[in-house]
Amino acid sequence: MSDVVKNQHYIPQSVLKHFAFNEKVFEVLLEENKGPYPTHYRNSMSERFTYEHPDLARNQLEKFFQEVESDYGPAIIEALRLVTLYESGEGTIHSIKKHVQSYLNAIVIYYYRSGALLHEFAYETSRKEARISMLLNKLTKTEYINDLGNSIKDYYNFAILKSDKGHFLLSDQYISTAALRIKSRFGNISNRHLGLKDVMILVPFSSQYYIVLYHGRKPEFIHPDTLSILNAEEVSLINKIIINNSYKKCVSREKSPLLEAMPHFEWSSPSAVYVGYDSGRVGGSTLKKEIFFYEQDKRVWELFTTDPTHFRKYNELGRNDGCGCASGKKFKSCCYEDFEEVKRIWRTISDKHLATKVGVHPEAQVEESIFSF
Repeated sequence: MSDVVKNQHYIPQSVLKHFAFNEKVFEVLLEENKGPYPTHYRNSMSERFTYEHPDLARNQLEKFFQEVESDYGPAIIEALRLVTLYESGEGTIHSIKKHVQSYLNAIVIYYYRSGALLHEFAYETSRKEARISMLLNKLTKTEYINDLGNSIKDYYNFAILKSDKGHFLLSDQYISTAALRIKSRFGNISNRHLGLKDVMILVPFSSQYYIVLYHGRKPEFIHPDTLSILNAEEVSLINKIIINNSYKKCVSREKSPLLEAMPHFEWSSPSAVYVGYDSGRVGGSTLKKEIFFYEQDKRVWELFTTDPTHFRKYNELGRNDGCGCASGKKFKSCCYEDFEEVKRIWRTISDKHLATKVGVHPEAQVEESIFSF
């Protein structure tokens, strides 16, 4: 019998099974707006020969992921056991936090192997082998992965989110991220990049439990170093972030959470960006779509990235003038606060003293201003 793995998962089965009921999940194809439809979790979040490359032995990369999964799969089960103990009053949040932090490197690897990341690479090259080479380049940066894990451990807060009904979704990016504030517009990273300030990272354990790692102005229903049981509205807010982290697929234990989340999905392809530096070097990169947790930040970002002539129109308004968005309201009662936030962002860009790299993040070397821890 052949040991060749044809159906290769970009979200591990050891994660998917915790989002299944009677071994079934509901899946939606977002680009095609198809679903939700039921499927066996072993058939979800996978493609034939996803990780094959002509310079690698057959299944070489798949076997590496299986080795990581053989360790991380039991780690998820242990984390869920620790959470159950904590809820019963027999365990501590510290034991859960310590356990999760010990697996941060594996969490980063799961992120890099994800279908969403491979989809982003497709915007840089149409050749599958080139995309796999880009994936390998990420995975072989051991020092970078270690530093990123340590940065998250040292500077991000920890909390647990619970959906009593098991209504959390699972993205084809594995972990989901959202910016908790706008920092700037960068040449090679998004505002929700791992390791930045004012970012929330959602790590899936099951349809009932997510770990949240965050820095900055968190949502009110998240409390550090504790477990928060979310109501239906709060679960919907989290699912809105999760589904918008997806590019092709999103799954859930039941059909209804996907049906509720799908109208909030906003399609945005990755952006190919080329940046010229003072040295004469030109660099290119693919940016993730921007995802902000707060609605005001979404409005500010749209204003910040709008046509400059439109932006100048706001700059010329007095507080009691009609708003530039043509709402019929006075500027002070409409877009004034958003515009003030845009001006704050522009001030950070023009202040050269704020231009630095982010923590230990070696990929955040940008011309624009960016904050460090």
